[in-house]
Amino acid sequence: MEIESAFHGILVAKFLSKDLETWIDIAAPPERVWAVLIDFPAWQRWNAFIPSVEGALCEGKTVRIKVVPPGLKPMLFQPEIYTVRPLREIRWGGSFLWFVYRGDHSFLLEPLPGGNTRFRQIERFRGPLVLLMGGMMKSTEAGYHEMNQALKQEAESR
Repeated sequence: MEIESAFHGILVAKFLSKDLETWIDIAAPPERVWAVLIDFPAWQRWNAFIPSVEGALCEGKTVRIKVVPPGLKPMLFQPEIYTVRPLREIRWGGSFLWFVYRGDHSFLLEPLPGGNTRFRQIERFRGPLVLLMGGMMKSTEAGYHEMNQALKQEAESR
């Protein structure tokens, strides 16, 4: 049984999972970056990657988001909000038939010296569908970088 479990773990880790992580340093305090991040109605003005988030930022609730990866058609998702830690973290995610696909997305704020902030996005994709998502993943990662830059510009200009 242990051998099967270990094999399953290696299989999932090596072939059926993918993590994307991007980050940017912002010349603004975490309070200002957080204020921009949770102002969902304003995302349509500055965030071309996720221009729409509808719903309350409350753990256990579902939001409706529109994601526009560069070069791909817009996609609609309804992730559940798993974690809200003010000034630190928002984590949401969802799945398709749990074993076929699961994605969890984290927005993390880390205080830096001098009153600055490091903003990270981490996405963990899991399941067999990951094997077919290569092109979409590259576009999604490019979208994260675009969003990071746009968040930086928005927070630093306020």
